[in-house]
Amino acid sequence: MLTRSFLSALLVLSFCQPVFSQRPCKRSSSVFRFDIHSRPRVFTEKLGNHPQFPFLQYEKGIVTRALFLGAVKDRESRKQYKTEFAVFNRLLQDIGFVNGYKDVKAANIENLFINPGTIGNLGFFNKESNYIYVKLNPAGEGDDGVAAWKITGPGGCYIYILHTCGNAFFVDEAAMGSTGCCREVTIHTKSDTLRAAADRERPLHLSIRFYQGRLVTAKKHPGYDTVIRLIRSIDTITRVKDSSLPGRTITGKDLAQRLLLCRDTVLSLRIPLTIDSAGGSDSLYYVFADTSFIKETVNGKEECHKKWEIALDGGAEFNAIPRFDNTTEHSRTNGAQPAAELAISRIFNHWFQAGISVSYLPLSYQDDLPYPGSAPNTYNTVYPGKPMIPLQLFGKATIGGPLHWQANISLSAGYSFVSAGKIVNSGTTLAVKPGTKGGPTAGFKMGVAYFFSCRWGLALSFDGQYFDNKASTITYHLVALPVTAGIRYRF
Repeated sequence: MLTRSFLSALLVLSFCQPVFSQRPCKRSSSVFRFDIHSRPRVFTEKLGNHPQFPFLQYEKGIVTRALFLGAVKDRESRKQYKTEFAVFNRLLQDIGFVNGYKDVKAANIENLFINPGTIGNLGFFNKESNYIYVKLNPAGEGDDGVAAWKITGPGGCYIYILHTCGNAFFVDEAAMGSTGCCREVTIHTKSDTLRAAADRERPLHLSIRFYQGRLVTAKKHPGYDTVIRLIRSIDTITRVKDSSLPGRTITGKDLAQRLLLCRDTVLSLRIPLTIDSAGGSDSLYYVFADTSFIKETVNGKEECHKKWEIALDGGAEFNAIPRFDNTTEHSRTNGAQPAAELAISRIFNHWFQAGISVSYLPLSYQDDLPYPGSAPNTYNTVYPGKPMIPLQLFGKATIGGPLHWQANISLSAGYSFVSAGKIVNSGTTLAVKPGTKGGPTAGFKMGVAYFFSCRWGLALSFDGQYFDNKASTITYHLVALPVTAGIRYRF
């Protein structure tokens, strides 16, 4: 056994959030001030309804420290979110960055989790920055806690920015008291030893391994796969004195214990070491290994888990014209008419969704039939429906991911309602009317869309809509061909 303590290390480990000790800070913002007479509101709704700093949100693609720092430094963030960025910059100055965002470096940013139930001030944006006193337990966050960025100033002052909403959060250290869990813990490790009569010097091989476990979205089954890779390896040799028989390897007893550590705790550990003297060289070996786990998406792309989509489209439509059996009577197109559609659908997975839609489609054509009151040798403008209002159920298949470009095909069926059918000749509305009744309708649509984020996108569509409607003198079998563009919102 070893005759003296050969290993004394100081480890600073990150166990959990929040941190409770900070040096004096400027703290001019109300986020740092708590009402000691009020009770915290239990915050259980989803984050993201009132984003305080939208340019730092997870859905904007801010998923790494480098991207976070890039958004802080980006001129477009200051230009597009002038008011919000000014509030964010004052927070940076409050925690010790004299020149605000200009002084922030990657080393000042940490990616971590806040324990559910942590008490503090949560920011939101509604014309100006406001803060509510909450017990943080939002819905929709992962099992590890509330994902957040921690920005620490040069003097140790800090502020959190929550991933999902981009809002500031500051912990009420006094309210958390001894029930909180410190992030920074000082640990001293010493080896247990036995005395022996004689010392002799032998080489000690020290190895330190740091591994990273990446939780990657699985391709062939729900959930995540774990990929482990070595990110840092340190090997060194020193010499120690011991009185044991020629030893071969040295190991430390496994220690696994869950501890609740608060405020400025110093934890002293004594690690018993044993030597295996069977076979091998005359050297000693000590290996320390640690693994950290992070979540990633497939190919580093952002995951979108929205369940509903609202689509609003507008454009123009052309429709087919009826053909008459009598060769002396003629018909022709009446040109483009305005068209619009509103749809809401349930997103079942990345390639299929289904829902309900309602459209506005004026149907019209021209003919030279001799209606009562029409001028001879002139064309009449006939509106079987102005508009036709199809109410339909539809299913849509999508090719492409939830972000950026995608193509889609839709099939729909339903019933069309008729409004304000009429016949116009030379600007005069005739007494005779088409008398169109409601009837079944079906459609086929193709389109492309581009989603800027998990919520917002633009789309262009081409539709073929069939109508089967009976009128007083004719049964219409018309096809409308709308070409529309619109916006998409997912939630």
